[in-house]
Amino acid sequence: MTTVIGSDGTRLSARVFPAPAPGSPGLLMLHGLASSQHIWDRMLPRLTRRFRVVTYDARGHGLSAKPDRRYGFDHVRADALAVALATGLGRPIVAGHSWGAMVALELAAHEPRSIAAAVLVDGGLRGLRADMDWATTKEQLAPPVLAGMPVEEFRALMRTMLAGVVEVSPEVEAQILSVMRVRRDGTIAPRLARSNHLRILRAIWEQDTEALWMTVRAPVLAIAARSPDDAGRDRNAATRASMRRIAELTRGRPVTLESMRGVHDLPLQHPEALAHRIERFARTAVG
Repeated sequence: MTTVIGSDGTRLSARVFPAPAPGSPGLLMLHGLASSQHIWDRMLPRLTRRFRVVTYDARGHGLSAKPDRRYGFDHVRADALAVALATGLGRPIVAGHSWGAMVALELAAHEPRSIAAAVLVDGGLRGLRADMDWATTKEQLAPPVLAGMPVEEFRALMRTMLAGVVEVSPEVEAQILSVMRVRRDGTIAPRLARSNHLRILRAIWEQDTEALWMTVRAPVLAIAARSPDDAGRDRNAATRASMRRIAELTRGRPVTLESMRGVHDLPLQHPEALAHRIERFARTAVG
C-alpha cells in the first residue's frame, strides 16, 4: 500500500503493481460505491501480466481519508487523474465498476486527452433520474444499517447472498470484509459513512448520463451484466434499451457495447472472463 494525494489534498490509499515489461500500458481501476479496491483482487494475477496496474480506495472508502464533503463527480474525476499522475501511469486505460464506471465515463467525456480508453463494468449506462425522483432514490437505495452486526453474522449473510453465484473462499471473504471495520467487540462498521454514501448517491442521481455519452471521444468498452434467470427479465430489457440508445448517441465513435451473463459484481463472479475482455479491448484500443 502507498498513499497518494487526491485533487484537493485528500489522502488516498493505493496499490501500485510493477510493469511486467518496459512500455506496458497503464491500467487504473476504480471500484464502486461502498466497495473497495479489493473488488479487483481476483483479476489482478492475470491483469498484472499485461498491464502496469494501479488500484486505489476512493475518497470516503477503504483506507483512504474520509472528508465530509466534495463527493461530486468533478472531485472524484480529479482524484482519478491525480492518482494516475502521482503513480506515473501516463495516459492509462481506466476500468471502473458500477459507480467507478460512472467515473470512467466522466473521464472519457471530459478528459479524453488524459486517458487512453475506458472500460465500464455494469455502470454508466442509464441515469437514475430517468426512473426515480431524488426522494424515491434516497428511500430505495440508501445503504442498509449494518453497524453493530457481529462479524460472524455478516460472514453468514455474505454466504447466503452469494450462494449459487460465487464460492465464498477466504480470498472472496477478505475482499468483501475490506469494506468493513471490525471493532474490538467483534462487531462491524462500514468504512463508508452513511452521510457520505448519500452524498455520492445524490451525485449519481444528478449525473446526466446521456449528455456524457454524447460527448465521449475516448475509446470505450461498456460491459453490462445480463441476468441469467427470469427474475432479471425487466432489468435485462431496460439494459438492452439503454444500450440501443447509447449506440444511437455514439454512432461513428469508438464505443463497444457488450453484455456478460452474471450478477452486478462481475469482478467477483467472473474475474478471468472479465480480465480477458479488458485485455482484448486494450489490444484494439491502445495496441
